[in-house]
Amino acid sequence: MPGFRDLLPLEAEILREAQESLLGEMRRWGYRHVITPLVENMDVLDVGLGIEQRRRLFKFTDGRGDVVALVGERTVPVARLVAGKLRTAALPLRLCYAGPVLSTDEGRFQQRRETYQVGAELLGASGPVADAEVIALAARCMEATGIRRYQIDVGHAEFFHGIMDAVKLPDDLKAAVRAALAAHDFVALESLLEDTPLKSAEHELLLRFPALRGGPEILDAAGGLVRNRRSEAALSELAKVRELLLAHGIGEVVNLDLGAIRDFDYYTGVIFEGYGPDFGRPVAQGGRYDGLLARFGRPAPATGFMVQLDLVSEMLTRTQRPPALPRLDAALAWSGAGLDTALRLASTLRLFGMRAVVDTESRSSSEANAWWRAVGAANLVHCLSGSSVAWSAKGQRTRRLPPEQVAARLAGGVK
Repeated sequence: MPGFRDLLPLEAEILREAQESLLGEMRRWGYRHVITPLVENMDVLDVGLGIEQRRRLFKFTDGRGDVVALVGERTVPVARLVAGKLRTAALPLRLCYAGPVLSTDEGRFQQRRETYQVGAELLGASGPVADAEVIALAARCMEATGIRRYQIDVGHAEFFHGIMDAVKLPDDLKAAVRAALAAHDFVALESLLEDTPLKSAEHELLLRFPALRGGPEILDAAGGLVRNRRSEAALSELAKVRELLLAHGIGEVVNLDLGAIRDFDYYTGVIFEGYGPDFGRPVAQGGRYDGLLARFGRPAPATGFMVQLDLVSEMLTRTQRPPALPRLDAALAWSGAGLDTALRLASTLRLFGMRAVVDTESRSSSEANAWWRAVGAANLVHCLSGSSVAWSAKGQRTRRLPPEQVAARLAGGVK
């Protein structure tokens, strides 16, 4: 089916390993795992999402006649959870999650309608310290997956909103300008601005808007272009966040991007995107959304981000040394009365954290060796009876030992 795909063992293992690495890093920062449903009532999503985001959802009617949808992002469900079942929990809350999201728009997830995300939300904390924590966590999460070269672009939603307030355009034209900027469609932007009564300075500012990116010097340059308090306050906040990111030790990978515009309308402050090497789409995205929880009846500031697992796995498979399938430690073949021994020995090895597979049929010595090569395990243990097994390892001669000795030697890493 277009936009959906199967994940074969290598792809699935890479994606799952990346997910576990991300959740592990988030837990080290004090974030606790929650699980929200794949299906949400449209009444909930209507509260949290804008018209365009709701349009991209898969919707259907359940057996009771209620309209429900498959989630296209998981920040809104987490906000519902915090304002509902976690309403009495003290703030701030640090929560993380993992799961699939879906969209009817194939272009949203790079020609896919289903993708996998891991995210973290810091709810109930305002200010630059919280913003910097989430950005630094996103950076460390990218490292945790194995991405070694990356960049974090940091902007501020209020910088653009301040400019839009200052130019005083009709709402429909503001929306069109925002859409053109978000899509980097500068031809459409120029066409829109030609039909407006904007002064030359305002016209030039909007055309230069996407180019306002770089190091700390861009804050001074932008400060000379704007004359509204909303944009000026955004620049001041960005300067403080950047200082804190230096203290977090990630200053060298941070790039300021004042032209960043996100496609979710709930963002209200610092926003950011994380890019890996030679990849045109962001792997991580996030930012501040101080108004979302209030829509669900529990006003509180919040910020967070998500990592796109599909893009991470693609990035890792493109490296010079792509990840391999997890290696089986032992293949246990058997013949005659050796089945019980194989089953007990496999259980023992698994208790020691080793990966062990037991054959499903009796085999001769030559057949066991062929099966061993097919499954690609590090060791072959051919169980011949209750007291004797033949143990083979690559590059080593075959030895006959009691099963207890083989278990002890494998568990202790002895060759």
